[in-house]
Amino acid sequence: MKLVFASAVLLLSTVVASPAQAKPGTGDVFAPGVISTDAEEYRIVFDLDGDTAYFGRGQDFFPISREATIMVSRKVNGAWTAATPAPFSGTHSDLDPFITPDGSRLFFSSIRPVGGAPRSDVDLWMVRRTSSGWSSPQHLGSVNSPSDELYPSVALDGTLYFASDRTGEFDIYRSRPLADGTYGPAESLGAPVNTAGWEFNPVILPGGNVLFFTGLERAGGQGLGDQWVSVRIGGRWTTPRNLGPAINTAADEYHLSFSPGYDRVYFVRHTYDPWVPGDLYTMPTWKLIG
Repeated sequence: MKLVFASAVLLLSTVVASPAQAKPGTGDVFAPGVISTDAEEYRIVFDLDGDTAYFGRGQDFFPISREATIMVSRKVNGAWTAATPAPFSGTHSDLDPFITPDGSRLFFSSIRPVGGAPRSDVDLWMVRRTSSGWSSPQHLGSVNSPSDELYPSVALDGTLYFASDRTGEFDIYRSRPLADGTYGPAESLGAPVNTAGWEFNPVILPGGNVLFFTGLERAGGQGLGDQWVSVRIGGRWTTPRNLGPAINTAADEYHLSFSPGYDRVYFVRHTYDPWVPGDLYTMPTWKLIG
């Protein structure tokens, strides 16, 4: 595991430090017809061995329908199998799976009852890996709000990053783990990461000092939703840098994730005129630097 994280730091440090000089590239649709389908697909993550994938799928666009299911697919003889609902999903609206760096927990977003009381907003939940599979979902408590909380990502030290529109616009927040296993108050990352526009879909690297995220129509972007990166130096986040045309286009790119070895990047691309449902795309991480 340490070797994987060291490789991730080396490779992605190069991505972070390099200007966006890569040639334009569209990436490749991931597992067309099996994982990427005519439905809407969302964030994909993998077990540590890379042979089990969890991702979101909905028949209509989530911001409109607010309906999705976390699906699971397994690689058998080099091919991905038809996806089925994850054992903890399929009844309520769930998406945004994230597996912790040690593989022991899976965080996700969900519209499901809390303490038996129905909710209409999206909250953050978690399941733990046990000897018999994933545990029952656990609500993350007061880190949630009456607004939407989406796209959890967790560093090695347990710090939780997520997006919320609790102030009227989506911004990126973090919450630190407490000794009893719960999470402390949500803290906005503030400027220069957050702006008056929308920042969401955070991906924190295991070390907690490199943050990727989606910025919507952010100044200096390539299109509608773009992928950006910021580095924490001396406790402060640097001015985010656009990841450039290898991944960002005039279309909407969002829901970034990485393979377990950080050698491949995954993301969703969506166009609206004409309407083309979001598919999962992939490319080698090195293409981000040309």
